Amino acid sequence: MQNTNLNEQIRKLRLSKKYTLAVMAERLGITTSAVASYENGSRNPSFDILVKIAKIFNVTVDSLLSHGTKDMIDVSDLTPTQRDSIQGMILTYRKFNSIVSSLFDLEASKNIKIEMEKYIDYDFEEFAKSVKIRNQNAHLRYDDRIEALQDEIKKLKDELTKK
Repeated sequence: MQNTNLNEQIRKLRLSKKYTLAVMAERLGITTSAVASYENGSRNPSFDILVKIAKIFNVTVDSLLSHGTKDMIDVSDLTPTQRDSIQGMILTYRKFNSIVSSLFDLEASKNIKIEMEKYIDYDFEEFAKSVKIRNQNAHLRYDDRIEALQDEIKKLKDELTKK
């Protein structure tokens, strides 16, 4: 039974890490010919092997099967407070990305957006520090943090339009 997406995904992930078939087989605890058969589509890996592949490459089993691009972060050894903090950061970054995207409608100039992205990339470490400081201030409500993010983006946009 051939699963083109799965065999291509396994091969692409293996090559991205520059693993040989032998190294991959050793990491999975199987033979080199088994890995080769997964990659050429003549065999499908068992569920246990799929889980091992996902862990090796830090992806989800779903992404292996559906050719998705979701990354996976192992937080199993973190405390609930640390997990909540990471979840808060993720939500903040998603909102930030949403705000940045909303600044530009479909008719906006691509050059302005490219310049904005360059500026944000250049100054992102400083922005990340300010987000971290805001996240540490537990007394701030989520809406206040989002409002502060919107203010930061407005300042960036204003600086760009001055250039």
